[in-house]
Amino acid sequence: MALENFKPTLWSDMELEKYEESAVFAPLMNRSWEGEIKQKGDTVKINSIADFDDAAYSGTVTYSDIDDASLMMLISEDRYVAKNLGDIDKVQSTPDLMGAISRAMAQAFLRTQEAYIGGFYTEAGITSGSTGTPTDITSANVISTIGGLAADMDENDVPDDGRVAVVPPWLAQKMVLAGVIRDTDNSEVLSAGYIGQFQGFQVYKSNRISKSGTTWYAPMFFRRNDTIALADQLILMETLRRDAVMADGIRALMVYGGKVVRPESLAVLYCAEGAESAI
Repeated sequence: MALENFKPTLWSDMELEKYEESAVFAPLMNRSWEGEIKQKGDTVKINSIADFDDAAYSGTVTYSDIDDASLMMLISEDRYVAKNLGDIDKVQSTPDLMGAISRAMAQAFLRTQEAYIGGFYTEAGITSGSTGTPTDITSANVISTIGGLAADMDENDVPDDGRVAVVPPWLAQKMVLAGVIRDTDNSEVLSAGYIGQFQGFQVYKSNRISKSGTTWYAPMFFRRNDTIALADQLILMETLRRDAVMADGIRALMVYGGKVVRPESLAVLYCAEGAESAI
């Protein structure tokens, strides 16, 4: 096997492409702060300023300083995938096999990172229900329940544009049964998990929603590209000769971190799947 012929850029490009086409949560995050990430423990500064206050004008003007409200986001996670691999030259010349390997590696990272993002429900500034008393959702009450979250966002002055919901598949089905999921053929929203519009939210379904068995689920409602920041980087993709076995190996390392930067625009609905009396 000719390890010197390994093409890490080709592999990493394919892996990132497979990752991005399957992710649900990650594309909805604010990715403006990634910068130079090299390892777990790095921090990324999220520049921000505090809100301004106005004052009554009585002929004079008093100036005050602009307060810094910047946040630091910790790159807290590092994950790897490592597999034994046959002839790298043969694999790289077989698109189907190369694509399958890249897809499998991407999915491994995807499952963990998406669940990590789903865990930010604990920082929501808006909550409905609780883990002890989750709301049983049926097609009869799904409109009013999610409508209530939309109203809570209105109360928090969360802009209408860009509101999204990431929900478990069974909750998406309740929306469909309610008969008000809608979208148009010329929708510009073409991404993994997207199912349509509901109560002012662009709705996505995901199996990475935080939950406790079937007792409660924690779907999240927030503004895309605004409420939660995320930074990630595939920092290593390489092959090497294995010592313990007569084989070569391929391995990849990804680091990432996230932060809720606007908790007032993040809502969580603690809920459970309610039985339908008739469909």
